[in-house]
Amino acid sequence: MGSPVRNPETVHFADYILDLETAELRRNGTRIVLQDQPFQILTTLIESQGRLVTREELIKKLWPSGTFVDFEQSLTRAVGRLRETLGDTAEQPQFIETFPRKGYRFIAPITSRTKAAESAAIPMVGAGARSEMERVAERSKHRHRSLTAALASLFLLAAGLVLVISILGRRTKSSTGTTSQPAIQSLAVLPLENLSADPSQDYFADGMTDQLITDLGQISTLRVISRTSAMQYRGIHKPLPQIARALNVDAIVEGTVLRSGDQVRITAQLIEANGDKQLWAQSYQRDLANVLELQKEIANTIATQVKMKLAPGEHLRLGVERPVNTKAYESYLRGEYYLNRFTPDSLTKATDYFRQAIVKDSSYAPAYTKLAGTYLMLGNMDVMPKKESHHNATALIDTALRLDPSFAAAHAVRGWSLLQYDLDFTRAGVEFKRAVELNPNNVEARQGLGEYYLTLGQLQQAVQEMEKARELDPLASIVNAALCKTFTLARRYDEALAQCQANLDLDPAAVGAIADLGKLYVANGMDAKAVSTFMRFFEKCGYSRARLDALQIGATKSGVKGLFQAWLRQERPDLNNSAENPMITAEVYIYAQDDGAAIIWLEKAVKTRSFGITLLGVDPIFDKLRSDPHFMSILTRMGLTRFDS
Repeated sequence: MGSPVRNPETVHFADYILDLETAELRRNGTRIVLQDQPFQILTTLIESQGRLVTREELIKKLWPSGTFVDFEQSLTRAVGRLRETLGDTAEQPQFIETFPRKGYRFIAPITSRTKAAESAAIPMVGAGARSEMERVAERSKHRHRSLTAALASLFLLAAGLVLVISILGRRTKSSTGTTSQPAIQSLAVLPLENLSADPSQDYFADGMTDQLITDLGQISTLRVISRTSAMQYRGIHKPLPQIARALNVDAIVEGTVLRSGDQVRITAQLIEANGDKQLWAQSYQRDLANVLELQKEIANTIATQVKMKLAPGEHLRLGVERPVNTKAYESYLRGEYYLNRFTPDSLTKATDYFRQAIVKDSSYAPAYTKLAGTYLMLGNMDVMPKKESHHNATALIDTALRLDPSFAAAHAVRGWSLLQYDLDFTRAGVEFKRAVELNPNNVEARQGLGEYYLTLGQLQQAVQEMEKARELDPLASIVNAALCKTFTLARRYDEALAQCQANLDLDPAAVGAIADLGKLYVANGMDAKAVSTFMRFFEKCGYSRARLDALQIGATKSGVKGLFQAWLRQERPDLNNSAENPMITAEVYIYAQDDGAAIIWLEKAVKTRSFGITLLGVDPIFDKLRSDPHFMSILTRMGLTRFDS
């Protein structure tokens, strides 16, 4: 494989300078981080320039004998990271040519090799040949590890315990002399890749991902990113440190799923995000009937690897099994797939699959829970009457909790039902708190608890819970919108404005975020900005030029009031029309300064249980009505007068 690399030495190719001792790569003087495995691959390929280096040679180079890793996947991934660093592609390679199933070849010309002392661009440490162990230690030191960690690494390397180093690596004592917590306190499970040639099997890989997130989420000392944010990285091969920064986590779990008939093979690995370092990897193969047991096994293994200090109850919870009929589980996963697409049509399909799962296995609590949650969503979308959706959901949740009283998701769904439909705020709070206790990483429970605190006027606690929900699901537009709303209701307008702007940066096409921004400007007395923002909202909604011109004429005459008076003349809301959203219409009448009509529509909103009625006690939109006896009567009947701010 060519002559061995002699340090200190730099290699020049294209616009790059590679320091073979410190593993530094520079392009036009700018330092580029190069992780250990990509560095070893690059140096090996450079030393064999022009010659095919087989995958077997690279595997032997990267992993000592006795290391248990899915070598093929890990090598492909490491080469991919190297290509990303170099800005290279497999389709049009400038540096690394791929020979499918065989190996790789370095094809770029090497312009020169120089001793480090002659290169002013890269400072060198020492001179002369060094052993592999010394080079590893120097690189570790260069990457800001402490002296204690470097010495520990040297000792373990000398003992040949390479895998143990990565598993036992911890942050060292801080400058104050206190010992830090375990290095991994948060992680994200990226979408498991479907290795089947059949895209229709994507639902199965997604289901495996969801379940692994749920299982790990039950560990109170570990923050686990929610599915909505993690799934945004499906098929997106960004560098893991970049993903980790976006999600604010210490580690990443990624892997693959291959299903063949009733056999399932799952390969998973745990990556330390900061150093892009593999801490653990393993492959499992099971019958489909045992797949839930397999997921629990993986979750327990990962918990062990990150060295979490699990309480006895958490150990017990991770060990709980929910046996399920294989065919029922198949229907359940298909239901989840359609549920997560979150459209009226997909939710209707999801209910069909969840019902099939219950028919096939009447003892599987998650199917009852997901079906109940889906019914509540269909009610909120007005796809089915709220009375019917609530009745169905209540019966299903009762069954789910009878089957599994410790199922966090079921308590969260019950909490939402009690809060929004029954207006039983006390019991709703009990359910949300129980759900958070059982699974502190359940976003629906955290968001529900925040909504409960908003209802009670406990605004500081509400903000805290919504911020925790956002930490768990940082890329979800629904969660970010809820945080914006919470800041607004708490009268923290500067923070609300920043959050609303962040929501639009996250999803510029989200018209709801534009409307929220307009409401915020009204609450803050910024009439001109409110008008321009609402006009932007109407444009995004597809209003015709003639309608927009009419709205603008009204706004020119009398600001927000004139704008919405013009809107009412166009729309002419009808109380008898079930398609009207009474809560939104009540807000419009407030903006148009027709308080009497707003009260009438609020009465209908309460009767139909429109989303948002529980917040009437704190919503600044309705502050002007707080001296109105009719409005106070509505709050009294809802049980909100003692919470009125």
